[in-house]
Amino acid sequence: MDLDKAALSRRVQELLSDIPRERQQLLPALWRVFEEYWHLSPEMIDAIAQTLDIPYADVYGVASFYALFANPDNKKPIYICTDVMCALYGSEDLLKAGEDLANDAGVRVKEAPCLGHCDGAPALFDGRQTIRHASPKVLAQIIRGETDA
Repeated sequence: MDLDKAALSRRVQELLSDIPRERQQLLPALWRVFEEYWHLSPEMIDAIAQTLDIPYADVYGVASFYALFANPDNKKPIYICTDVMCALYGSEDLLKAGEDLANDAGVRVKEAPCLGHCDGAPALFDGRQTIRHASPKVLAQIIRGETDA
């Protein structure tokens, strides 16, 4: 989606219209814009900074800190935790299966650091929610858009 800077700024303002203009709302704001575009460009970061009245450097610092926001190909990412507990419960096989399934589906299955659900290993994050005890069947449904999981 190619928007000029003014249109992008308006769209970001719309997306964030119900978010309080407070520093602690920065991460939810970043997620909201990320979910719309599946990446965060410098122009998007600037629009978020202006909308929330937070310095650009602060917004950039948070956006660049979180690996989950790194998405250079702009495909919808699905993250699979491969830390120790999830690896013990088969996340490497889940990752491989997901990479094979997502090849032509317009999504990108990516390895992720701990998603914080060790008691529900293996875990995946589909951009909106964490799926505990993830299976290849559920992953395939998410990739094909057959479920909101």
